[in-house]
Amino acid sequence: MTTSTHNFKLNKLMSYLILGGAFSSAIAYAAPQQETNSDDQLEVIEVKGYRGSINAALMSKREAVGTRETIIAEDIGKFPDLNVADSLARVPGISIEEDAGEGRQITIRGLGSRYVKTTINGMESASAGAATDAAGGSNTSRAFDFNVFASELFTQIDINKTVSAELEDGGISGNVNLQTARPFQYDGFKGAYNVNARYSDVDEDVSPRASFMLSNNWDNKFGVLASVAYSDGTVQSEGSSTGRWTVNNPSFVDDGLPVGQGGSNYLTVAPKTLLMPNGNYTNENLDGLYLPRIPRYSLYSKQQKRLGATLALQYAPTDDLSFNLDVLHAELDNNMQEYHYEVLLRDQKDIVPENIAIDANNTIVAGALSNAIIRSEARKDESSSKFDQVSFTGNWFINDRFKMNFLVGQGKSDLDIPYMTTFALDSNNSTVAYSFDNNIDPLELLNNPGGQAIGSAELNSNMPSFAFAAGQAPGATYSKEQVGSLMTDPNNYTAGLVRNRSQTIESENKTIRIDFAYEINDEYTVKFGVGQRSFETEQHYNLNNWRDIDKETNKTSGENAEERVMYLDDELIAGSLFNTTLDGQGVSFGNNATIPGTSTLNSGTWLAPDFNAMYNAFSGEDFFQAKEDFRRTYYIKEEVATAFVQLDFRQYIFDSELRGNFGVRYVDNKNTSRIVNLDHIYKDGFTAGRGEGANYAAGYGWRESVSKGDEWLPSLNLAYDISEDLVGRFSYSHAITRPKLSDLSSSISVNTPSVEDPGATISMGAGPSLQPYKAKQYDIGLEWYFAEESLIATSLFFKNISGLTKETKDEVLSEAELAALGIDLGETDPSTVTWQVTQLVNTDAEGMWGAEFIYQQPFSFLPEPFNGLGIQTNYTYIDYTRDIEDPFYGTALNLVEEETSKNTYNITLYYQVEDWSARFSYNYRGGYNKQYLNEYKDESTFVRGYDAKAKLNFSARYKLTEKMSLSFEAVNLTDEKQDMWNDIYTPRPYENLSSGRQFLVGLRGTF
Repeated sequence: MTTSTHNFKLNKLMSYLILGGAFSSAIAYAAPQQETNSDDQLEVIEVKGYRGSINAALMSKREAVGTRETIIAEDIGKFPDLNVADSLARVPGISIEEDAGEGRQITIRGLGSRYVKTTINGMESASAGAATDAAGGSNTSRAFDFNVFASELFTQIDINKTVSAELEDGGISGNVNLQTARPFQYDGFKGAYNVNARYSDVDEDVSPRASFMLSNNWDNKFGVLASVAYSDGTVQSEGSSTGRWTVNNPSFVDDGLPVGQGGSNYLTVAPKTLLMPNGNYTNENLDGLYLPRIPRYSLYSKQQKRLGATLALQYAPTDDLSFNLDVLHAELDNNMQEYHYEVLLRDQKDIVPENIAIDANNTIVAGALSNAIIRSEARKDESSSKFDQVSFTGNWFINDRFKMNFLVGQGKSDLDIPYMTTFALDSNNSTVAYSFDNNIDPLELLNNPGGQAIGSAELNSNMPSFAFAAGQAPGATYSKEQVGSLMTDPNNYTAGLVRNRSQTIESENKTIRIDFAYEINDEYTVKFGVGQRSFETEQHYNLNNWRDIDKETNKTSGENAEERVMYLDDELIAGSLFNTTLDGQGVSFGNNATIPGTSTLNSGTWLAPDFNAMYNAFSGEDFFQAKEDFRRTYYIKEEVATAFVQLDFRQYIFDSELRGNFGVRYVDNKNTSRIVNLDHIYKDGFTAGRGEGANYAAGYGWRESVSKGDEWLPSLNLAYDISEDLVGRFSYSHAITRPKLSDLSSSISVNTPSVEDPGATISMGAGPSLQPYKAKQYDIGLEWYFAEESLIATSLFFKNISGLTKETKDEVLSEAELAALGIDLGETDPSTVTWQVTQLVNTDAEGMWGAEFIYQQPFSFLPEPFNGLGIQTNYTYIDYTRDIEDPFYGTALNLVEEETSKNTYNITLYYQVEDWSARFSYNYRGGYNKQYLNEYKDESTFVRGYDAKAKLNFSARYKLTEKMSLSFEAVNLTDEKQDMWNDIYTPRPYENLSSGRQFLVGLRGTF
C-alpha cells in the first residue's frame, strides 16, 4: 500500500478493492498486499452503506496517479443502482444514453459512446444488444451495451479518464473496467441475497428481480464464488413521433440553386412528397412549408428477461503465487410489441391540404388533409443478447522486487433477432387532421375543409392531437364520437403491409497478455509487457423488401414484396378479418403519455391489426419470405499486437510527494474486411449465384480488403501533494479509438436510376484502411481534501481529435468501374449518368476542452439528527464543436459534436444512521446533437438531437436485523420524458416518449 498523508483503515472488502486497482490489467486483485504503515498510524473509518462506498471511492481517487473515478459496492448485491449505466451517470463527466427508460450506453467528457473502452475483469469486451427503433435499433458500433448486464454481478467499477501506457488502447474519452466478485474478498463462508418486487406505473406490471451469491474461502489458499442475478418484467414507453419532417417544394428545379443562393430549391434531389394545390392553397404559398412525415402515437412494450451468472475460482499455492479463473455469462431476452397509429404523408404526391395553419418558421403546425393514408401497425420482435467471457489470470511475485502478471481470455457476444415482423392495416382516401398547437382543435380543422386561408399557429406541444376520418372524403361534419366510430370501423381498412426481418451479429474476442513490474528501489518501478488480442464480428440481415428478378436480363420488376399484400383479392385483405383495438388486446395507452383532450385517438378508438390473425393469413405467402440483403453482410477481423514500457516513480520535492508515471505503448494493427462479392449477386441484392457465384456453396464468395498500421502512444501522469490536503494533477497522452465496426466494412449501398427514382447514388463503406480517431490530450486538476471524507476538486482538460466525416462527390463511372461495384445499368450509357458517391474519410484534428467540478462532504459537524446528512455533487462543462457543411445549402455550420452535452451535473443528497439510510440522486444532462443526418436529401432537414433531461431517483434502506434489511427504490420520480427533435435550424418534434416511474421493494441480507 502506498504511503499517503491521509491514511485510512478499511474493512477487508474495501481494502481489497482499492488496492487491487482495476484501472490497469485488473489481474492483481488476488495479490497479497503489504501495509507499510502500522495500525497506530492509521485513522480507522468504519466503511458501511452508501457513505462507506463513496468514501472508499474517494480514497481510491486520491491514491491514483491519473484522473480516476471509482464506484464500489459495499457487498455483493449491494451495487448502489439498479443499472450499471445508471450508476455511471453519477460520475463526473459521464452521461448515459437510454432505451425505454433504462441506461444503455455511456459517454465520457462529451465524447460519444464509441470513444469509451470497456473491459471486464481487465479484458477487452464487446457487448451488442437489440433495442427499440426509437433508440437506434441494434448496436453495430463499438459502444458497449451496459443494459445486457445485471448490476448485482459487479463489486467495483473503475473509470480512468486519463491514459497511461499500461492501459489498453482504444479509449480516447476513457477506460471503464467492470470487476466481478472473487472469493478472497470474504473470510470463510459467505452467502448473500437480494430479492425485489418491481412495479412500473406505465405498464402497471409487478415483476421479480433477485440475486444470490455463495462464496467460500479456505485460508486464502483456495476459494470458490458463484453468483446469479435474474429479473423479468415489462418495460413500456409511450408517446408520439413524427418520423421527421419534410419540406413541400413544388418549385424544385433539377440542377437549380438552393434558396439560400437565390434559387428555388429547398432540396438537393427531386421531392418525393408534394401537396396538391387546393382553393386558396397554391403552389406558390405552399412552397417551403414543412409538414410531418408520419405523425403518430407510438407504444413500445418490452418483456425483458435478464440473467447473469459468475463463477470465480482463486488458488494461491504460495504467498507469492496466485491464480484467478473468472467466468461470466449474461443474457438479455426481449419480446417486444410495438403499436403505431399514424398518417402516411411521406412519399405521397397527391395529398390535398384542406385547412392548415403555420407558425413563423413555415411549419404546418396544424392541418387537415384529404386523400391521405391512415396506417395502423402492429409489430413483434424477439431478440436474444448473449455474452460469455472466460479469463484466466495469474500473479507471481518472482522475488521481493520483481512481479509478473498474465491474462488469457476469450469472450463471445451474440445478438440473434429471429424475427422483426410488422403488419399494417391501411385506410386509404381518408381525411385527417393533426395539431401541435394546444389552442387548435384538429376536429374543427377537419370539419372546415375547402382550402381556407392559411391560419396562424404556434408549435407549443410535443404531443399532438388527432382527428382521423378513416376512409372518408372531405366535406362532412363530424362529432368526436362519430370520428371515433369511423376509426374503429374495420370496413374502412384493408391489409397494407407485411414486413418480415431478421438479423444476427456474432462477435468473438481473444486476449493474451503478460506484464512485468520491477521495483528498482522504493522510488522507481519499471513496468513492461506485451499482448495480442483479436476481435471478429459478422453480420447477416434478412428482410422482405425484395423485388422479382429476371436472371436472364438481371432486371427487377414488380412491387416491393412487403407491400404486395395490398394487391391480393379484396376478400383476402378486408380489415374485418384482422381488426382489434388496443383495449381489446389488453394493451393500455395513455397511462403516462398525456393525450390532449381534443384528440380522437386513444386506446379505445385505436384500431389495431390482430397480429396473430395476419400472421396466420400471410406467413405462408411468398412475399413474407425474408431474404438476406447481401449488401449489408460483412465480416471484420481486427488483430492487435501491443507492447508497452512505463516508469512509475515517487519523489519528494520541497518535502511533498510527487508520484507519477511516464511511458509509451506501441500498437500494431491489422484489419481485415470482407463483404459479399456483388459480382455474384443479382441486381435485386437478394439473389446469389450470378456468374462465378454459382461455383460457391452459398452462391457467393467474399471480397477481402486488408490494411495495416501502427501507432506510438506516449503518456505522462503526475500527482503532487502540494500540501497535506491539496493534490495537483497533470496528464498528457496520445490516444486512439478505432472507427465503428460497420464503417470498417467495405459495404456498398446503391440506388440505380429509374423512372420512379432518377437518383443515382452510391454509399460506400470506408473499409479497413480507414484510420482511427486520434487525439492529443492534456489534463490538469486540483483536489482539496479539506476534511475527512470530503473533497472540493476541479480539472481542466483539452483534447485535439481527428474525426470522420462523409464526403460526397459527383462522378461519372466507366462500365468497368461500375462492374467492379456490382452495378449493371443495362442499356443505359454509363457516360450519361452522374453518380453521387458518398464515403467516409478522415478529417483534420479539431480541439475540444472542458472543465469538471466536484464537491463531496458528510455533514457530520451538524447537531443530531442532522449529522447523518451528506452530499455528493459534480458539474461538467464541455466545449466541443466541429465545422460541418450543410448538405442542402452548402454552407459551413459550426455545430456541437455528436452526443456532446455542454452541461451535465449530478447531485446526491444522502442521510445515513445506524439502522436506516436514504438518498435522493438528481442527474441532469443538457440537450445534444445525436447525429448529423445528411442522407435525407428529399426532406431538407439536417441533424437530430435530444432535449435536456433530468432524472430524480430515491433509495432507502432499513436494517431489520444485523444481517437483513428492507429496501425501497423509486426511479424517475419526476416522470421525465425523452424528447427528440430534428432540423438544426428549426428544431421540430421528432419523438416524445415516456417510460414512467419504477418502484422496487425488497429484502437483502447475508448469511
